[in-house]
Formats: sequence, C-alpha cells, structure tokens
Amino acid sequence: MSFESVIEFLKQNIRVVEVVSIILLIILIGFLVVAAIRFEGKNGKETKPIKKMVALSMLAALSVVLYYYVKFPLAGLIQTIPSFLDIHFSNVPIYIGGYLFGPFSGTIIAIIRFIVKLPGSSTLGVGELADLIIGVVTVIISSMIYHKKNSLSNKIWSAVSIPVIWTIIGVVSNWLVILPFYIGLYDFETILAMLIVIPGINESNYMVMYLLYAILPFNLILSIMVSIITFLLNKRLMIIYEKL
Repeated sequence: MSFESVIEFLKQNIRVVEVVSIILLIILIGFLVVAAIRFEGKNGKETKPIKKMVALSMLAALSVVLYYYVKFPLAGLIQTIPSFLDIHFSNVPIYIGGYLFGPFSGTIIAIIRFIVKLPGSSTLGVGELADLIIGVVTVIISSMIYHKKNSLSNKIWSAVSIPVIWTIIGVVSNWLVILPFYIGLYDFETILAMLIVIPGINESNYMVMYLLYAILPFNLILSIMVSIITFLLNKRLMIIYEKL
C-alpha cells in the first residue's frame, strides 16, 4: 500500500479512525491502570491506588498543558532548523510518572496525551503517533533501568537512555514515515520550500540534509533538555508525593 492510498484513506475516514483509535486506547488504558496498580511499586513499597491515580491524572493534565501552552521554536537559535519544529516539555511528566511508579504509569500518561492531541491533528495523526511511539518506548526503557536498582549510576544511565533512544526513533521515523507522509499530504514543492532554511538543500539531497541538519540536532537538543529537567525534578517531586 502506497503513502498516497494511505493518505487518501485517512482523509476520507479520519473521524472514524480517530473514534476507533480513541476507543481502543481507552480500553488499553484500562488494562494498563490495572497492571500499574497490581505490579508497580514505588521503591519496593505498595502505593495507594487512589493516590496513585490522582497523581497520574495530574501528570497527564500537566503533559497536555505543557504541549499546548509552553512551546517555542528552536529556529531562532539554530538557523538550519525549520520553524515548525517546536521545543516543548510535555514528555517530562511522562518520565516523571515512569520514575515515580514504573513503565505502565508512564505509558498511561503518554497515551492520554496522544488521545487529547489526536482530534486537533494537522497531520492526520501521523505526527502525534510518532510522538506517542517516542514517549512510550523511551519511558518503558528508561523507567525499567531506573527501577532495576536504587543507585545513582542506574539513575544516570536511565537519564542517558532517553536522548539516545529518542533521537534514534526521531531520525528513523522522519526518514521512513513522517517526511514521506508530509510530501504525500501536501506536495514536494511546498515541503521543500519549508526546508529552504537548510543551506544547500535541493531535490536530490533533501532527505539527508533534513535529517542531518534539522531532525538530528532538534531531537538531540530537545531530548537532552527534557532528560535533564526530569532528572532534576524527580527527587523533589518524589518527596512531595510521599508527604501527600
């Protein structure tokens, strides 16, 4: 199946796809909530289910707020990065949830953010799906490393894993799916015009130039910032949570 046929199908059935996706994800959240309550402990201790769900709800709401209301373009600092690539910190609550409780909890927050973002998508859900994959994969791996052993080295390795995995997924997804999808959704000339800030970009090298001069530095910078903020906030938020 070609990108053109997929795009045409989504254009004609986007509302149906959104409704079905949201229903399936809500069901998945239900299973994840049960798994989070039954199998996740905080530092080996049991956590009250209601207290935990309230905390997850607050983190999910914060993730949505950070995505919509706290963002800025990186183009002003790095000229080779297109203006449509915005810095936002909506992944921080996802990793905080993973660090506080475990991978199930972090995944719940990532899915809730995806559900809220999906109806207003300007990319027929493809951009939001890429964000979901990045959020879920990174929070699962980083939180598993974090909870494997209560040591500073594990916490550091967990923080390091976030930008490494995030950047790899970001580059690969843009190479194989996102940029080709955008080109099919609009047209090649429109997309190339949006990438003209990259020096030397043309019809023959646009993919390599876009990945090398825009996607790679953007995802690396953003993921490092998010990882550092999460690392610095985690201990303080854990203390606050324990006092509640």
